Amino acid sequence: MRIAIVLSSAALLTTACAHGSKSEPEAVEVKSTGVPGQAVATTTDTYTATVKAVDVPHRIVTLQGQDGKVDTVKVDPAVERLPEIVPGDVVQVRVSEGLLLEYQAAGTEAVAPQGVVAGGTAGSEAPPGAAVVGALQGTVTVIDIDERHRIVTFQDANGNPYKVKAGPDLPLEKLKVGDRLLATYAQSVAINIQKPGAQ
Repeated sequence: MRIAIVLSSAALLTTACAHGSKSEPEAVEVKSTGVPGQAVATTTDTYTATVKAVDVPHRIVTLQGQDGKVDTVKVDPAVERLPEIVPGDVVQVRVSEGLLLEYQAAGTEAVAPQGVVAGGTAGSEAPPGAAVVGALQGTVTVIDIDERHRIVTFQDANGNPYKVKAGPDLPLEKLKVGDRLLATYAQSVAINIQKPGAQ
């Protein structure tokens, strides 16, 4: 369940390309930025779940998604006022994601994978809530090009494969297997708790 990435910032970047319950996520479409050699994709999604149980001492919250699936998440210590979250509260999650791909000319030094995660919590006067922002950057290598469906598969330094769909404005014929791209993935997650009957 997507909600699982919200309250545990350590999991943020590891879920970069894993969405929902599908075994393989649909390839996101990348479009031209207007700069030669660059392509970008952005998405924003909103999710909701209902709090089913709260284990304050162990900082574990049990949530039920709109699909009925129940999951438990570990709440980051940075999230204050956990005791105010009770069964029946509704968790609203807004996830914004962005991917920037930049062509690396032959001979360009590869960029080792590096990431950063930052976050904040709601103030003492606001309802419990938090926000997490994470970014991951590194060189990836093109390993397959499906010209008919315009699907490009590339892999990171750890050998993990990812797929994107080239938009109609991208000159796919200029790309070849073995080319390297600098991939920058960023994700921001904002959550808030709605109390039943609250305005």
